[in-house]
Amino acid sequence: MRVMSWNVNKSSNHEGRIDNQLEFIRNCDVDVLHLQEVRYGTNSKWLNRWEEGLTELGLGEIEHSCDWASELSETTVPPHSDIRHDNGHITAVNTEWHLTRDEPTIRENIDKSERGLFDTHFPEKILTTSLEIQNKEIDLWNIRAVPGNGWGEEKIKLFEIVYDRLSAEGEETRILTGDFNSPKTELPDGQAIPFGHDKQPGFRTRKVSAELNILKGLGHLGIRDVFRERHGYGDLEVEDTSWQSKRFDHIFASDDLPATGCRYDHSGLECSDHAPIIAEFDV
Repeated sequence: MRVMSWNVNKSSNHEGRIDNQLEFIRNCDVDVLHLQEVRYGTNSKWLNRWEEGLTELGLGEIEHSCDWASELSETTVPPHSDIRHDNGHITAVNTEWHLTRDEPTIRENIDKSERGLFDTHFPEKILTTSLEIQNKEIDLWNIRAVPGNGWGEEKIKLFEIVYDRLSAEGEETRILTGDFNSPKTELPDGQAIPFGHDKQPGFRTRKVSAELNILKGLGHLGIRDVFRERHGYGDLEVEDTSWQSKRFDHIFASDDLPATGCRYDHSGLECSDHAPIIAEFDV
């Protein structure tokens, strides 16, 4: 099973950009696709193109979080009037498989006990689905942490929400991917250096802990960093990074999903500012 996670950088169909990205995806021959920053367009025009194109590629089981984004884009309640909410995520899998969304949409009544799971101004940045394949259920997590330089508190909350939800559910079979906007750098011995060390003491502690809980703190749930598992540690080369010489894009997976490969494909930089990360699993 080949899994790809890619920040497509708010793509629109200007000059055929979506078509170029779909062609790139075709050449990668993936079974599970996680896209971040998918701009849905007026009347969902660009979202419809994505859905049509992915179905043509055999990735016709599709869920997206653009409904959250579209609804929030219409509100004048601060701070949403300043956020825009012009993009969401897409998760798409092989048409022969079964994919279901695990969370309510914004139009559904959310139980009071579940509201903390969406305690962020950016609920569209967390898309969770369940994949049924060969009598096995795999929870798919497709996330993007917003940049801390503009939304520092919200970046922390996104990490905290994901960590708390994963921990509450215990040891399930999962694949967690996305653009984490972290770490700032990684040392040859494997230490991840998050952003936030230059912040005020209280805020610094919370920020650093939130990022490290995801990057290095999922072992108690049997979840590991697939790229590091396959390549070990040491100095990062350019081909080992996904955005401006940083390894922002990640694939984490449960121990019961053995990985046979993991890499960044820099040819994807021709039609996005992020290189996608691709991993193969023996299911």
